Order: sequence, then C-alpha cells, then structure tokens
Amino acid sequence: MTDPRAIYADASFVEGYIQNGPPAFMPGHAGVLQMAGILLRERAPAHAHVLVVGAGGGLDTRALAQAEPGFRFTGVDPAPPMLELARSMIGPELAPRVEWIEGTVEDAPLDPFDAATCILVLGVMPDDGSKLSTLREIRRRLKPGAPFVLVDQCIDRSAPDFERRLERYAAYASASGVDPEVVENARSHMRTNPGLVGFEREEALLDEAGFRDRELFYLGMAWRGWIAIA
Repeated sequence: MTDPRAIYADASFVEGYIQNGPPAFMPGHAGVLQMAGILLRERAPAHAHVLVVGAGGGLDTRALAQAEPGFRFTGVDPAPPMLELARSMIGPELAPRVEWIEGTVEDAPLDPFDAATCILVLGVMPDDGSKLSTLREIRRRLKPGAPFVLVDQCIDRSAPDFERRLERYAAYASASGVDPEVVENARSHMRTNPGLVGFEREEALLDEAGFRDRELFYLGMAWRGWIAIA
C-alpha cells in the first residue's frame, strides 16, 4: 500500500490544501478548532506553551493563536511544503509566538509542555506501533495534568459499513463544493489508507499511552474529537 503521508509532499496537493482540505471534508471544522481552544484553556495557564503535532498547513495553530493571545506554540511536521504553507498561514503578526520544527514528535523538545494537540494526524499513521508511539511521545512531553486534544477520522476498514462511510465522506466534500476529481482522488486515497481504524481502537490507544479522564467532545459522521489528561 502507498504511504498516505506521502501526499503531503506533493506540490499540487499542498497548493489546494486550504480550499480542498479539512474545512471542506470535515463537518464543523472551524467549530472543532474553536472548541479545542476552549478545552485547552480550561486547564492550561494563560501563557501556556502548546505542542502542535502535525502542524503543517497552519490551520490549527492559527486558530488557537488567534483565540488565545497568551499562548505560544511549537509546531512539528515532517513535510517541508506543509510547514511552508503553515508559515504563510500564520503571518507576521502571530509568527513571534510560533516555533516550527521539521520532523516528528520525537524531534520536539522534552521540556514539559502545558498542552498539546494532534488534529487530523493519527489517521495517516499505520497501526503498526506508530500510532501508539506517537501518543506516548506526546504524553512524555506534557506536564502532569496537562490537556491533550486528539481529533481524527475513525473508520474501521474491516467493518461491514466501510463503503457506506466512505461514500458519506465523499458526499460531504462534494456538497462542500470540492472539485469531483479531487473528491474521487480522496476517496481512492482513503480506500487504501492503512492508518484508518475505528474509534474503539483510538480510545484504546489513548488509554494505553497513559492518558486519563478521556472525554468525547465532538462527533460528526466518522470524525471524533477527544480531550484527555496527561
């Protein structure tokens, strides 16, 4: 199977990411980012240092930075084109509060963070130990009691309703105005994505990684969001 992460190094994909990316495929994307900020603020200090895992594109970091003027961020992403897009999305006003690291969570500093996010990232990692390792490395970098927001698309590829859920995914993007060719490419990409797992598996991974007090705060079709505590 093709590595689903490879697409983030494709120039044409990156060029259309904002128009044809998460806001067009995920129900309530802007609201989820707004909720994420509220949930982090409940437990994080006013001048929190937030680790953003999979920060390429910049949508998550920009939304959180605009909502929380006291927060500063360290964003990590292994795809240079997506990091360049993130820098342009953040802009000069917010840039002083953001540090960018090309790499994975293992390349982030070990100094304890006050909070962390992993939004629409875990689903492109194969469930061969990569997902669990990523979650463990995130928790390892968090202060005790720090909040962690995880958002992902949860579809069990072995489930009997897999094709129906895939069709819903494509239908939502079509209703959002995404070009039919882009929708079809996305559907084909999802069909062969080895990183797709059901929500029960993601919850088990969170628990195994050592997070506690897991709470579901968002459910939209197959997309789910949790807040958990280190």
